Amino acid sequence: MNLTHLLFILPTLFTGFISSISGMGGGAILLGILTTMFPIRTLVPIHGIVQLSANISRSWMLRGFIKKKMTLWFLIGTPLGAYLGTLLLKQNISERTLKLLIAGLILFVVFKPKKMPQFKLREWQFSILGILASALGILIGSVGPFLAPFFLRDDINKEELVATKSTFQMIVHLVKIPSFLALGFNYMDYKWETLFLVIGALLGNFIGIAVLKKINKSLFVIIFKVSLLLAAARLIYSSF
Repeated sequence: MNLTHLLFILPTLFTGFISSISGMGGGAILLGILTTMFPIRTLVPIHGIVQLSANISRSWMLRGFIKKKMTLWFLIGTPLGAYLGTLLLKQNISERTLKLLIAGLILFVVFKPKKMPQFKLREWQFSILGILASALGILIGSVGPFLAPFFLRDDINKEELVATKSTFQMIVHLVKIPSFLALGFNYMDYKWETLFLVIGALLGNFIGIAVLKKINKSLFVIIFKVSLLLAAARLIYSSF
């Protein structure tokens, strides 16, 4: 460990705060920042550990708002998705295609006509979402932009959105770790960098949750939609 490791606190403090007040965005931003710090093959496994820690803390701080039945169904699908993602990672699957499909989904949900019904999954259908999300987690790292459109519905309040979506992401990042270990990644080679990234994420979450409780639903929806559009723009930009 050396003093330069302290600098690793800053990016995750900022992105943890962003995710806590908007429900998303921090993971994708962090992924972009970490590309300047780590080789690409190291990036996704470390990002997974940091995001796992961040989402665990966010879920714990808002544990009373977690939609439990949705979460249980989502959990059922994730082991199969992680297995499929690990298999697909060994193939030459197009990351560009995946990113553009996710960006298209986001833009559809944000700009769809108001007369169209909301994009609501039934509780059992979250198991299918779990399969897709955990597979994508292995392939592209950040699944927040993919999950977000499924939470833009009037029967979920802002605290439930952040709590449940964080729990989903926690599950996805948790099942990724055995996959990366199976692929031969050694987390201990980057233990200090990872530790300080996690510390920053926890501090950012603590500040962000405090702010989340003070903003009203209308402002939160605006922040959430703006975050969605920024995530879609980043996915499209990184695809070309």
